[in-house]
Amino acid sequence: MRSLFAFLVCFFFSLSGATAQRVILHLVPGAQPALPTEYRYREVLDHRIDKGPIGEVYERAGQKLPVVIAGDLQESARDFFRGNTQLGDSATKEIQVRVFDLVLKENYNPETKLYEGELELALGFFVIGSFDPVHLLDYAGAIQYQRSGFRMNRVEEVLNRLFYNSMVYFDTWIKGQSLSNRALAKSFRLHIVEPELVSTADKVYYQPDRPLVWEDFRARPNPGSRNNATIFTSFSLQGVSLMDSGSVVQTMEISVYMLPHQSWVKTPSAYGLNHEQRHFDLVRIVADRLIHRLENMDLSLDFYQAQINEAYLDAYREMNRLQELYEKGVNHGLDQEGQARWNEWIDEALAGDWRRIEGLLAALRR
Repeated sequence: MRSLFAFLVCFFFSLSGATAQRVILHLVPGAQPALPTEYRYREVLDHRIDKGPIGEVYERAGQKLPVVIAGDLQESARDFFRGNTQLGDSATKEIQVRVFDLVLKENYNPETKLYEGELELALGFFVIGSFDPVHLLDYAGAIQYQRSGFRMNRVEEVLNRLFYNSMVYFDTWIKGQSLSNRALAKSFRLHIVEPELVSTADKVYYQPDRPLVWEDFRARPNPGSRNNATIFTSFSLQGVSLMDSGSVVQTMEISVYMLPHQSWVKTPSAYGLNHEQRHFDLVRIVADRLIHRLENMDLSLDFYQAQINEAYLDAYREMNRLQELYEKGVNHGLDQEGQARWNEWIDEALAGDWRRIEGLLAALRR
């Protein structure tokens, strides 16, 4: 019957025929109670500088032997982490573990006649997403032990306990962070608001029940311009994201405005004021269409910021195209029949019927 020592110590022969000995320790999946998790371990990466033996231990004759982990550390540790977890039905997050250090030190104590050692482990835990893995947590742990010359398996027990301790440490942390840590979010929600903003002398916000008045045009007229009036209109989209019960909630605040100190008029008239109001209305239409587009987009948890930015830029370009089409269609307000048509089209679009507007934009793209 082979002794336990024979299982742990393997003998290898070099090309010269000299005998070399080393102790092989095994990471044993499933030997510890499985941790129920809502995440899965995808991979373990060996980031140690020295990927050789993790240290040395004494055999009964007093000789020091190098210690290695059975098989490939990356695969053995991965199997260990997976074998000691019980995945929940909603487990979606994937975890990467990086081994930064694994060191074994052992000495003989002549007073106790025992071998005294310490095993140290340093790991990093990362969550895997669409981009580079995001760092979550580091673990640094150590376990000291004593053993007799007959208890070589004690070292393997400590190794397994140390790796399992790192799992418990990470599991405790991630359960406490799952509802508040953005990197661990499982879903995404978009919330669009239009706050009731108060117009000032510097900025007039679009309000259906507050049409423009000529007093909103405060800039000095450009004497060299052929236009009777000029209005500066635009819209803004600002956002803030917060965590709510494990979901990223992106709140977007949209506003439509005109700038009085960049808008001017030479000869005020009711007809001219309507022409400028329609410029303002077109920006409101663009903002409405942007809101509709965002609310109906399939926004991704990993890419929602880029998707929102792209939608905003598309809307901004659409605003400029509509303003150009409008000016051309009414000949800068000189074509009264054209102005009447555009008044009708804009009123339809303000009411939510965008078919005419979309037809004009489609014709422009052809």
